[in-house]
Amino acid sequence: MTSEFWLTGKYPKQYSDAPDNRLYVRQYGNGPHILIALHGFGRSGARLERLGTHLGRHFTTLAPDLPYHGKSEWYNDRYGIEEITGMIQQLLDRYRDRRVYLLGHSLGGRYLSACLCKLEHPNLQDMVLVAPDGAGGRYTNWIDTLPQTLIRPLAKLSERPRTILRLSQWLQKRGLINGYSAEYLKYNLNNRPFRRRLAGTLRSVLKFPPAPDVFERALDQRGIRCTVFVGDKDPLLHHDRLTRMYEPLPSVDIHRYVGSHWLPERLLADYYLDSLVAVLP
Repeated sequence: MTSEFWLTGKYPKQYSDAPDNRLYVRQYGNGPHILIALHGFGRSGARLERLGTHLGRHFTTLAPDLPYHGKSEWYNDRYGIEEITGMIQQLLDRYRDRRVYLLGHSLGGRYLSACLCKLEHPNLQDMVLVAPDGAGGRYTNWIDTLPQTLIRPLAKLSERPRTILRLSQWLQKRGLINGYSAEYLKYNLNNRPFRRRLAGTLRSVLKFPPAPDVFERALDQRGIRCTVFVGDKDPLLHHDRLTRMYEPLPSVDIHRYVGSHWLPERLLADYYLDSLVAVLP
C-alpha cells in the first residue's frame, strides 16, 4: 500500500455526541490515472491490493472501506445514496485534472451504479462492474423483495446470532438464499463486527435500488460505457436475471469469463492496461 487517508462525512450525524462518520481509504500506486474501486460485502479495500499494485505505474487506485467494513468508522446505524455519493465525490474533486475510472465489485457494484447519476467529473473514462449485486444476486436478491417496513425489525434481529441463524435456515428452506449463503452466515454469526455489518447493510441496501433506465441515462450523459464482468461459475448470481437487466442497455457490455464470484485480478489488469492503449492520441 502506498498510503492511506480518511474521508469524513459531511451529512448530519445520527447522534450529536458521536464522532464523525469516516471512511478509511487505501491508496495503491502513483500512476497518472485514477481508479476508484468499491469492494463487496464482508471485504475491505485491501481486496484491491494486488490489482492496485499491478497497475501502480499507470494508475493510482483508491479503495475505500465501505461503512461497517475494514477500518472505516461509521457510527450511524445506516447510510444512503447521499452519503456514499458524497464520499466518492470527495475523491473525484481531488483529481479534477486526471482521467478517472470506476470499478465496483458485488455490493460495491450495486452502490456505484446507483450513485453514478449524481457523480460529477469532467474526465470520467469508464466504468466496470464485477458480479454486481442488485441484478438478481442469490445472496441479497431476497432483500429487494421485502417491504421497507420489514427491514428495520429484520436488521434488529440480525444482531442476535441465534435468531439470524434460524432466519437463514428458514430462508434456505424456502429457496430465498442458497446453501452457500446460509453456510456463510452460520460461519460468521459469532463475529460481533460481522453482525453489526450485516445489520447496517440491511438497513441501507434498499436505498440503492437497481434502476437500469436511470443507469443507462447516466452513462449516456457522461459519454462513458460500462463493462459487466460475470464469472460463469458464480454461485451468488442469477445469471438470467443479470442478462435481462444489462443486455438491453446500449451503453453496457457483458463479458463472461471462466471463474466464480472472486475478483478476476489478472483479467481486470489486462482490461485496464488495454484501455490506456485505446485512449492514446
